[in-house]
Amino acid sequence: MEKIAVLLMAYGTPYKIEDIWDYYTRIRQGHKPPQKLYDQLAARYKAIGGTSPLAKITKDQADGLQAQLDQKFPGKFEVFIGLKYISPLIAKTIDQIVEAGFKKIIGLPLAPYGSEFATTSYHRVALRELSNYPGISYYQINSWWNQPAFIEFWSEQLKRLVPLTTDTEVIFSAHSLPLKVIKNGDTYEKEVRGCIKAIVEAAGLTSAQYTIAWQSAGRTPDPWLEPDLMTTAQSLIKHNNINQIISCSVGFIADNLEILYDIDLELKKAVAIAGGKLKRLQLPNADPLLITSLVKSVLNAIQQGN
Repeated sequence: MEKIAVLLMAYGTPYKIEDIWDYYTRIRQGHKPPQKLYDQLAARYKAIGGTSPLAKITKDQADGLQAQLDQKFPGKFEVFIGLKYISPLIAKTIDQIVEAGFKKIIGLPLAPYGSEFATTSYHRVALRELSNYPGISYYQINSWWNQPAFIEFWSEQLKRLVPLTTDTEVIFSAHSLPLKVIKNGDTYEKEVRGCIKAIVEAAGLTSAQYTIAWQSAGRTPDPWLEPDLMTTAQSLIKHNNINQIISCSVGFIADNLEILYDIDLELKKAVAIAGGKLKRLQLPNADPLLITSLVKSVLNAIQQGN
């Protein structure tokens, strides 16, 4: 039986404070960050305990995917991790996969929405490295947000809160992107909104009970997707008689810096200053529903020949 490699691809995170410099330099395409920017990023990691749990969560997700695949198809798949900005880098993992004798690779980004900033860029790195290895088949998964188990993960948490009191509002959020990227045809915003629509319908929320905002915008002069999460939350409390904000960060699948710092620290503080309370829904991390979504995506890729 021919084994198939599953390449889980993600952004990556520093394993320790000492990794931040090289990690940040890779993000900036080889340009070292100014000391001020480095200090700001390091301070954020220190504020959440020194490092993010994302590296362990990614490993747990890979292990969970391997376990489910082994249960359904013993000996058929082997899961590998490849990261964009820190070891194990995507290109190095490709080399490892090819050296192990695999002829088929499924590229599976740990990001549910298709985007030039995430999924497309991961595949580009993988395909560039695979150009050195003719004869390898690459099955490209571009998005998987519409997997029923992924919708269920979020909607079930919301169902437990329904009916919402009149002073409560759900804010769905995802990472912002520069508007120019969206205007150039990136499908990210459309897919995020499609996912939110499916979650809202499954949870039974009315249009008056939720809003959509964008978080963690980059520090560039270009305009980014709006409205901003912080501004939206404070405005709801100050002007719409909302007392409790329920944060539903559907743009992310794991506890990372954008959740543990941007939501748990910054948003919580902003909401408190405005006079409200914040409740954050749990992220999928290595939840069985998340793993089921990944398994289904792998099987779909094989069946469809993508």
